Amino acid sequence: MAYDPYYQLVPEPKEPPFDPDRTAFIIIDLHNGCGHPDGLMGRLAQEQGKPWLLKERFDFTQEILPNVRRLQDACRKAGIELIHVRVKYLTKDHRDGQRSLAREVKARTTIPFDLEFMDMVAPHGDEIIIDKTSAGTFNSTALDQILRNMGRDRLLFAGMVTEGCVEMTARTAADRGYYTTLVSDGCCSSTHLAHYDALQRMTDGGLIKARTVDELIRTIEASRPAAKAPAVAA
Repeated sequence: MAYDPYYQLVPEPKEPPFDPDRTAFIIIDLHNGCGHPDGLMGRLAQEQGKPWLLKERFDFTQEILPNVRRLQDACRKAGIELIHVRVKYLTKDHRDGQRSLAREVKARTTIPFDLEFMDMVAPHGDEIIIDKTSAGTFNSTALDQILRNMGRDRLLFAGMVTEGCVEMTARTAADRGYYTTLVSDGCCSSTHLAHYDALQRMTDGGLIKARTVDELIRTIEASRPAAKAPAVAA
């Protein structure tokens, strides 16, 4: 496991009290192209005669979806902004995309199904959808400007894959001064080992926090103003 002894010499960064009005929940790449067996990545495995190759990935995705949905519902109730991120190119041959994402252009032909968010965690109403052409969301979108326009400086991250698009986005967020939290049971990878390794690496030193859905829901509920007791007639 990765560990830097330097962090024994310095205090862990402190965060201000949780404020739903300054918080956004960012869900990364939970759309069919990335997480559904019939989506783009599943088709690649099928076409190359390796249908088993991504089984753990797709099973893992199904494990986290109910967790993500529970946190989404808690955030909606508390007024926390939800932002849904997906990979979507401007061109059919993906020439506008980051090289590592578009390296198998001929095999990566997308269909409308790929761009649809997975049913259990799909956007509701007027929730923000951001299309990216890079692994890290900040690199190819206006996410930073959007968050600052809305006064949101605490970010919760869920989605896939933990050591890829989630990590690149979360690290950039922390580097830009956002209070950054990984939803530990709301992220997944192609293997559980890769997921747990990434969580440990990213949280070493405490600049990025990791919290479970249950922990975050308790924090959200505790942050709500207590309801005033009804006045008693004299």
